[in-house]
Amino acid sequence: MLNLSGPFLDSVAELALGAVADPADGVLFVAGSVVDGLANRNSDLDVYFLGGDGAAVVGADTTVRKGEKSGTIGELDGREVSLSILEPAGVEELTRSFQDCLAALSDGGGIVQLESQNDLKVLHRIRTGVPLRGAERLEKLRASTGTHRLAEYHVNVQAVAAVNRLTDVEGELAESNDASACWMFREAVAHFARLVLALDGETNPAPKWLVRLLELGGPDPRLRSRLAQLLTESEEDLAAAVAEVKGLLRSTVDLAPGTVVGPYTRRVIRKLG
Repeated sequence: MLNLSGPFLDSVAELALGAVADPADGVLFVAGSVVDGLANRNSDLDVYFLGGDGAAVVGADTTVRKGEKSGTIGELDGREVSLSILEPAGVEELTRSFQDCLAALSDGGGIVQLESQNDLKVLHRIRTGVPLRGAERLEKLRASTGTHRLAEYHVNVQAVAAVNRLTDVEGELAESNDASACWMFREAVAHFARLVLALDGETNPAPKWLVRLLELGGPDPRLRSRLAQLLTESEEDLAAAVAEVKGLLRSTVDLAPGTVVGPYTRRVIRKLG
């Protein structure tokens, strides 16, 4: 794992700022798998820059997503460095969307979700990023986007998704669609696992890191271990495994703080019986 110390971060900042067309007064931070402690030898280093609208990555083939422009800008300590420029207009739109999601958690009428996995990735990286420049402005950005409630969002969204998928599994089993039921069961367990991680404050949404995150440890290690096992091994008696997961999911949500689990989520959980 890279040593994210002062000299290395200074090198990252120099490389990144040299790749931005207009770096004046922008917020610069490192995020991603290296910061999260999940990187392997092939992982790149992700750097984010929040600057003016229309900014671009200099000297790179730039990939454009909604409100984000990315490009590979060089290599440090054997890792490729990827720079993503977040446009203020895109961040403002994401903030409005996320505030709508958070408002829905308390009104009890349903769950409102963000449009894409990339939106969750950006919010997670804003929340966990290591500042290279503009530390105070990064803190203000976290406050304005509401990233302090990102784990709460995950708890509710993943709980509802897990219940819905378990219901689908039982329907597929009833129709003897065993292969489809097995696939949907894995999805249900994945949602449950993300719920468990979010209750411990983990907001990394990337599916590829799910088992690793469970294995890193935390509260209730037996539950984490069982979820990792269900994700990686086949179950001979799928109906019994579904009943087990329903019971574990219900008890996990019942024991979660009332300030975290919203009224709609608690109503949905009661569907489990």
